[in-house]
Amino acid sequence: MSRLNLSAEESVGHPGIGHLVRSEVLKIRSTRLWWALLLGAILLVMVQAGFTAAFEGQDQGFGETSVLPSGDSPELVRTVYTQGFFAGYIFALILGITGLTGEYRYQTITPTFLVAPKRYPIVVAKIVAHLFFGVLYGVACTAAAIVAGGIVLVAKGFDFGLTAEGVPRALATSVLAMALWTIFGIGVGTLIKNQIAAILVGVAVAYIVEPLLGLVLSVLEIEAVGKYLPTAASTGLFESFSYGQSLLAWWQGGLVLIAYACLFALLGVLLSVRRDIT
Repeated sequence: MSRLNLSAEESVGHPGIGHLVRSEVLKIRSTRLWWALLLGAILLVMVQAGFTAAFEGQDQGFGETSVLPSGDSPELVRTVYTQGFFAGYIFALILGITGLTGEYRYQTITPTFLVAPKRYPIVVAKIVAHLFFGVLYGVACTAAAIVAGGIVLVAKGFDFGLTAEGVPRALATSVLAMALWTIFGIGVGTLIKNQIAAILVGVAVAYIVEPLLGLVLSVLEIEAVGKYLPTAASTGLFESFSYGQSLLAWWQGGLVLIAYACLFALLGVLLSVRRDIT
């Protein structure tokens, strides 16, 4: 019997949510995917932080609104340490997606759901376990961004700026955003059981559909609605350089992301409870 199946069967023998969460954490740790995604996120965040710091005060090629602040600006420091998360949280999204679709793909969820008296504690345990790994991803990526971006800032004659205005808050909210994006992944994985399709749809929505939707809303002169889309809300949460885009305040962005996460979590629970087991 595989380690994955064993952990699933062991978990249903214990009614406590703590046992279920530990079982789900073991499932994630028993695969190579979680640390491969973590490594990819760290490398991407480090590269982005280093490049952002290197080009401080320079035009990014999109006109007046794309001139980065100078290195002594708190806004630039926040941007250096959070810019990589706009691509980095896609790894958290994929982790969440595979956390559920992987079970459907290998049919390891079938014996668990068939034996368990109720399904929703198992889904809740998955959400909690993935939140834990989302926080882990966030902390690791934040540390990586500080190292890579901070070294470049210091090399250019500035300091790390960790106590600059809004920077501690931006670092904390980066961790929060990374954790919440794992929940988005759980929701996507619940809607689309096919793993490859779910990943493709999740990435496409985050990086193609949402930007295009924001552009359409801007053309229709209702761009205020675009502030409430997940990626835009994440940008507002970080308080980083907006490239002229109108964004929500950090606390508003946080509330919007939490609302999305709650919606996706509820969706995951309801669909998993009602769906037929095959």
